[in-house]
Amino acid sequence: MSERVLTVGGNRASRPINDFLLQESMNGPKAGVYFVDGNVSATGNGTIDHPYKTLAEAIAASDAAMALSANRWWARRNRIYCCGDTLTEDLVKFPTKCDVIGVGSYHGNTQCGLSGHHKPVGESFGTRFFNMHFLAKAVAEPVFTLTNETSGLQLHGCTIDGTLGTMTIGIQATASPFLVVNDCDFVGTFVTSYITFGAGKAGRTRILNNRMLGTAANGIVVGAGATAAWMPLIQGNTIMATGKPIDDAANIFFVVNNRLMTDINIATTTNGYTFDLSKACGNILTGDSGVAATVPFAVTAE
Repeated sequence: MSERVLTVGGNRASRPINDFLLQESMNGPKAGVYFVDGNVSATGNGTIDHPYKTLAEAIAASDAAMALSANRWWARRNRIYCCGDTLTEDLVKFPTKCDVIGVGSYHGNTQCGLSGHHKPVGESFGTRFFNMHFLAKAVAEPVFTLTNETSGLQLHGCTIDGTLGTMTIGIQATASPFLVVNDCDFVGTFVTSYITFGAGKAGRTRILNNRMLGTAANGIVVGAGATAAWMPLIQGNTIMATGKPIDDAANIFFVVNNRLMTDINIATTTNGYTFDLSKACGNILTGDSGVAATVPFAVTAE
């Protein structure tokens, strides 16, 4: 039987229909698409009409499909569409080369809620989360604990929620390069910091356009053992902390156009931050004395 063809604007054959099945106009070559709905009574097979009940099931299915020699999807990206209201899962694996997209609503939030603390192990490369509300449990540990096996994690338009009050850090990244945290909200209490970088590679990290307005001892903390072969960047964030909003002991980050608020008295204007001024531009720091300072300092006259 010959292949069907798609006819547009007349009776002349245009392109084989298989050409359209092998690609998607907005997402490139065809790959796996999976659906999760935490409110179904029983788990399904991951289709839109019979979704999985848990995100972990969809992650396992995506990784299995990505690894199949028959699919040859190694350079493609799968997608998981996920709604809750609030899924309760401690993820121990993130899907490799996959986008997890939150849909629906979680109470008043137009996001998918995911309650848990996440420590991915094994290969988890290039995972991107969109529109997810990560609600931490009342556990004294980070919401995300990342290692070098989670290279390339990206969070876009998400919420990292510490309102239950005892978690230590929003994101703990140790030797986990290519991290992107973009347009996210950090709310609630984080005892240590919103984001902390441990020893090892932090290259090409992008911390962009976030609002870190909960309660934290410090904002973004970079340990002295962190390294970067590719320039990491902290840009366009609004950060409130009782201590230093940015504390980069390794002096590896470029720090550009951030708005920083601290309870530290910055009457001595070298207080309230730690980062390499030669890699900084356009930051404004406000302290408890009511003083606001540009960092680096603006020169008004020679």
